[in-house]
Formats: sequence, structure tokens, C-alpha cells
Amino acid sequence: MTFLLDENISPFLCIGLNEIGSKTRHVKEVGLLSTKDEVIFGFAQQSGEIIITHDLDYSRIHALSGAHKPSVILFRIEPVASEIILDFLRTNLTQLKDDLEKGVFVVVEKDQIRIRELPIKK
Repeated sequence: MTFLLDENISPFLCIGLNEIGSKTRHVKEVGLLSTKDEVIFGFAQQSGEIIITHDLDYSRIHALSGAHKPSVILFRIEPVASEIILDFLRTNLTQLKDDLEKGVFVVVEKDQIRIRELPIKK
């Protein structure tokens, strides 16, 4: 599994995720900083990466695309700190792995995790 961090997620998270065995890149690393979300979505679709974001636009993009991929993990928590994301993934990645590889939209909130299979039905 390979992750692509959206620009609203700290690039320093790449270090922690790589240390726990998850290949991770930041949009800055692939030349997509300040790029439209639709372009990042298409890039992740082509590269097979899972988007980690704090941006609600990806649910709309996915719904309009009708696509099965890329999987997205949306953090709807404040503050969206690298330590919180890393702790969540360290704790839950094993259970989410099969779903993420298949194609899901995961919403992480303070008190719950919602998993929606892709494509998102309109």
C-alpha cells in the first residue's frame, strides 16, 4: 500500500508512515503542491496511491467520478496533527488494509470511523 498525503497534511508524516512500513509521499514531493484536488485525485488513481486528506472536497469528487479508486482516508478531526494520524494508522491499518486495497472512502472523526465502499452512489 502506498499513501499520498494531500497538501493539508504535514509532509513530516511521511517519515512516521515510512517507519511503520507504509510507503508514503506528499503532493509536494510529486510536484502537485497547490494543484486542484481533481488533478491530485487523477494522479492517485493512476499511481494506485491512497489519499490521506483533511479536505472535504474529495467526497464530492469521488461521487461525481463514479470510480472505484483511489481509496481516500479523510480526517475530520481538529487539530489534524501528524501524531494523531500516525497513531490512527498504526492502530487501524491492519484492519483497513483489505478494504483500502479494494476501494473505500474512510472518514475518521473523533468518536467514530465510517467506511463507505466505492464507487459512491449518487
